[in-house]
Amino acid sequence: MDEGQERVRASYRDNYARLARVKADRDPWNLFRLNQNIQPAAGS
Repeated sequence: MDEGQERVRASYRDNYARLARVKADRDPWNLFRLNQNIQPAAGS
């Protein structure tokens, strides 16, 4: 299940930064981390 962050970023392309901000707001503890995990944005 761990595809690595570079592959995940490549999958989401230009949307990754926006999705990381949403993830930081809605799931800052990264509880929902399975399947192409987006890391919460740092400092959000």
